[in-house]
Amino acid sequence: DAWGPTSYSPGQALSSVFSGAGSLGSASLLDALKFKGGSTLDAKKQILLRAAVASLLNAAHPDVAFGSTPAQVISAVNAALASNDADAILALATSLDDANNAGCTLN
Repeated sequence: DAWGPTSYSPGQALSSVFSGAGSLGSASLLDALKFKGGSTLDAKKQILLRAAVASLLNAAHPDVAFGSTPAQVISAVNAALASNDADAILALATSLDDANNAGCTLN
């Protein structure tokens, strides 16, 4: 139910939102929410994209006061992915994860 008001769909490709998704771009937004992550650079990008999709949905939902717009989330994520800097990627993932877990009235 919560996807409807966001204008994003579960089956939508990551590459249709995040230009820096690279080889992960063919995965769907829903798939990204299930990414596990790990120690390689691509696995760290999975960690970021998992948090990024949740942040995108929170930012786009009219009933969630997220603190960032979808455009801000997309821009920050694309910049971190393009940097190929593992520390920058994980720092943004942590920041987005913190914001995602700040509380939400949706179930």
